[in-house]
Amino acid sequence: MAEGTACLVDSSHMPSRLPLIAGYLLLCILPHTLPAQESPPRRSSRRPAVGAEVGYSRSDLGGPDARRIRSRQGALTGVYLQTPIAGPVSFRPEILFALKGGRAQAVVEGGGGATVALDIELAYFELPLLVRAGKPRGRFRPLVFAGPAPAIQIGCDLQIVDPSTDFRSTCDAADVPPFRQFDVGIVAGGGLEVRWPQSALSLEARYTTGLRSVLSEVDVRNRAFGILLALTF
Repeated sequence: MAEGTACLVDSSHMPSRLPLIAGYLLLCILPHTLPAQESPPRRSSRRPAVGAEVGYSRSDLGGPDARRIRSRQGALTGVYLQTPIAGPVSFRPEILFALKGGRAQAVVEGGGGATVALDIELAYFELPLLVRAGKPRGRFRPLVFAGPAPAIQIGCDLQIVDPSTDFRSTCDAADVPPFRQFDVGIVAGGGLEVRWPQSALSLEARYTTGLRSVLSEVDVRNRAFGILLALTF
């Protein structure tokens, strides 16, 4: 008996059984001569990942000095990096393009107290720094997240919402108090993620409230509710 192989061969009737014996020996030796085939490595679910997101937002301006402010529709779009921390917790910094602002009732100068709707559109590069936690296993995974969201203003426009008046201007060109170029807020939200071996798709809802007035002379702050579709890969 060969060392490490339990293959016994009966020497009687050797000529008549030669083909059978040769096949038997081949089956015994072949597994030891072929290189082991390893299964392809599976990518770890705890690796850093990147993603993109797009969604709808509804924003307004709140605060002690906000008067007769109504919400306006906007958009959210951006990219992010998702890095595992421990267990089901991960860190997700984002770069978002966000439209905020609101509609206010402005008094017409020399109009005898008449008012018009003034649409205030504020465009930001928002940088949320989110801590995210979700169910660690399963195809469908609920999730929650929260964190600070500093933002840099990149655009400010004013428009009178009146069919009889065609007025649109940048905030710098209009005779209004200056809007601050830097804002900071707090983001909180949750959603549901659907996972595949190499990617994930999630539907998320978030609320952002400003911690700083957008104007230097009065206390008026950004507020926004958003719904986003995020693809992680």
